[in-house]
Amino acid sequence: MHIDLTVNGQARQADVEPRLLLVDLLRDEFGLTGAKVGCDTGQCGSCVVLVDGVSVKSCAMLAVQADGANITTVEGLSEAGRLTPLQAAFQTMHAVQCGFCTPGMIVSLSDLLKRNPDPTEEEVRLWLEGHLCRCTGYENVVRAVEAARQIGKSPAHILADTPLKQLYERQVAYLEASDFDALVENNYHEDAILTSFDGIYTGRDALREYFRNRAQSQGQIDFLSTEKYVESDGAFYYEALVRSAEGVRKIYNGCVVRDGKITHHFEGAK
Repeated sequence: MHIDLTVNGQARQADVEPRLLLVDLLRDEFGLTGAKVGCDTGQCGSCVVLVDGVSVKSCAMLAVQADGANITTVEGLSEAGRLTPLQAAFQTMHAVQCGFCTPGMIVSLSDLLKRNPDPTEEEVRLWLEGHLCRCTGYENVVRAVEAARQIGKSPAHILADTPLKQLYERQVAYLEASDFDALVENNYHEDAILTSFDGIYTGRDALREYFRNRAQSQGQIDFLSTEKYVESDGAFYYEALVRSAEGVRKIYNGCVVRDGKITHHFEGAK
């Protein structure tokens, strides 16, 4: 049978056997292996995906039943390639151990938070009854949902796009990509000043050297979550959890902006 569906925002087509399960279509035909096959009987919850925005155990649904549907797997949850608040919270709160059941939990809990952005602990635990996990004991999973709620309330996630917010997003993207030439050229004035615990650096050449030297000592940097974002006329301030070779730490940054580029950057960490 021929089916047409949308998967993670992309139109997809497939010719399937009437008995083919949706989870097998996603994994074997589309290569989306985030949905796991744990029990194959609809009990463990490792295969959960969103079907038209509703969490569904894809091992209990035929592929032909998804004809015309909008499917979202764990691979499609990220926002512009960055972790969602819930995904970041799972990392920060160590809610992942073997990780096999994690994708299903994250997809399912994303559905919960969309329905109810402020669930009680009892409601979270009740929702998790459809998921079997032998590793975590669920405690850190529940804590991750609470952390995601707090991250979701942060101005970094509720503030509409502004020129300063876009500048901040570019800052994060360049740092995660270790693209320091583009970072300095596109985000900083030629006479910009950066002040850190290590010293004061003036001008683009000095800034490039500073970022490169820091990358050599700390390795790749990943932004796990933005815990605070505030902006005022011509300036923005943010606090974020980042991970590098030195471990997970909290960073503090304040930037003064003129004509769309940073003139003064103050940074710290603990």
